[in-house]
Amino acid sequence: MDLISNIDNMEKEELKTIIFKLMNDIEQLKNELAKYKNPNTPPSANKHLKPNTQGLKSEDKKRGAPKGHKGTTRIQIPIRKEVINSHICPNCKSSHVVDKQILKRVVEDVSDEVKPEIVESEIHKKECKNCGHVFIPEHNTTPLIGKFGINIMVLVVFIKFMLRGVLRKSSTFFDKNFTLKMTPATINTIIKRVADASEIEYNAIKYRIKIAKIVYIDETSFSVLGKKWWVWVFRTEHDILLVIRPSRGNNVLEEILGKDYTGTVICDCWRAYNYLSNAQLQRCWAHLIRKSKLLETIAGKNFHKKLKRLFKEIKQFNSSKHTELERTEKYEIMTKELNKLIKYYSKYDDLMPVVKYINFNLENWFTCIKIEGVEPTNNFAEQAIRETVVVRKIIGAFRSESGKDNYEILASLMATWQLKDVDIKAELKQMLIKNLCFC
Repeated sequence: MDLISNIDNMEKEELKTIIFKLMNDIEQLKNELAKYKNPNTPPSANKHLKPNTQGLKSEDKKRGAPKGHKGTTRIQIPIRKEVINSHICPNCKSSHVVDKQILKRVVEDVSDEVKPEIVESEIHKKECKNCGHVFIPEHNTTPLIGKFGINIMVLVVFIKFMLRGVLRKSSTFFDKNFTLKMTPATINTIIKRVADASEIEYNAIKYRIKIAKIVYIDETSFSVLGKKWWVWVFRTEHDILLVIRPSRGNNVLEEILGKDYTGTVICDCWRAYNYLSNAQLQRCWAHLIRKSKLLETIAGKNFHKKLKRLFKEIKQFNSSKHTELERTEKYEIMTKELNKLIKYYSKYDDLMPVVKYINFNLENWFTCIKIEGVEPTNNFAEQAIRETVVVRKIIGAFRSESGKDNYEILASLMATWQLKDVDIKAELKQMLIKNLCFC
């Protein structure tokens, strides 16, 4: 009110300065908000922008386990019994005490200190005088290089990659909980040794990605030695591959898939994917819907609703089995419908960015209709890269190329084993024994 009441008394130039500053502040705030609310950022990444529902109760849904869910009770079988008793009153020191109640509890616990043991192994490297074969006994579990055993290596990798531990805090954890003094540099050396031992498995994932019929791909930035690099994720039904490169261009696609890749790639509309001219591309509908959702005019809102209807139609069609001919016909029908839609809305200038976005990739929006087993969105790849986004928030950057190399190898293996729902600890331990304990 003070500003309004004094407008008549202010010089025009001074008023222009205030307005200009306010407009500049608004633009800065819009640019800052665009970092979080944009078509390339999924809503799950911006939980702080969602309404606060804490304390609110659903009126039509009962809280708790879903209907039909079978409850589980932890089975505990004691291996020893401990009697906690006393015959002296701690207050008056009298021995005239009786049991008022006996409480029975069964708990799981660990010892106060988990101490590592130092083992000297005498490994007999043998040579067969009959055939000349040189070997180490197959039951060996002692690494031939380094001062730490397989179990410690597994524990270090778990803390680093499963618990997202940083080197300095991991060092403190080992010192306080295992009475095992390891500097951050030592932990880093262990991680590098494990990564080096994992290269065979990592290259095997690379090969399976290259020959896969369907691949979901996404990329995100990551600082390496102060420069902007890119983390690429390639996900199939059974494998997840991470590669970190200084490029967001098609040279990475050529490296991993090859320039003659003929499978199906699900991706966003980044122009580098156009390089895969022999592949079938499925552009991400989630990106498109997020982009159209930002349209604010009445025509824009109607355009958004019709795109959502097409997306719903895709999911309904793919929810049942269809012949190859039915899929091809449906693909043609829906592509024509989308083409008709963008031609109609191209008369609105404010809708042209979305219209062009669709038109540049018109043949690639319904590949998921034509080819069975293909998703209409790139959510699988976004889910696979989410862990790396969290790691980026924790460590900020890779401060060496070796750290980058270690991460892409071990993160790929851990993510792949997790995707396959196998025992990660057993897989890692078996791999390290195979690659570190023999000639």
